[in-house]
Amino acid sequence: MNKEKKRKELLKLISILSDNETIYLIDISDLNSNQISILRKNFNKFFIQMRVVKNTLLKKALEKIKNKKLDSFLPILNGNTSILSSNLGGLPSKIIKKFHFKENIEKPYLKAAYVEKSFYFGNKDLDILINFKSKKDLIIDILNLLQFPIEKILFSLKLGEYKIFKIIESLSS
Repeated sequence: MNKEKKRKELLKLISILSDNETIYLIDISDLNSNQISILRKNFNKFFIQMRVVKNTLLKKALEKIKNKKLDSFLPILNGNTSILSSNLGGLPSKIIKKFHFKENIEKPYLKAAYVEKSFYFGNKDLDILINFKSKKDLIIDILNLLQFPIEKILFSLKLGEYKIFKIIESLSS
């Protein structure tokens, strides 16, 4: 790889690491090309980018990021590394876990994940990430829980408004 191409790749990696709220590092070694293709398709359906990277280039990108939030990734950079980037919290883990079940293998292996300002390491944390709810999801859940009581209050107010209208109407006649 010439210097210009390496520089462009480094800038692209820095952009990916800086711009996404969710970063997964996975190991896809020992998967055949068909399995990798299936994985890519599953990730692409949900706009999750999958990119195979060289560890030395990834280390340089991590070191150049102004925000040192991802320094915890540095110790695990060995062997095959692929990056998954998205803003969808636990969705990549669901795809990985479904792939494990379907193919009956433990690959891709979760090396590490950075989701909602927290780190997760190893396949053991996939189950935690599968049930993970982002702040947006929690807000939606709270609003849904409040929706019924609010509708009930509004209905009561409308009913009260109707009764007051009827009382005023009968008084005026």
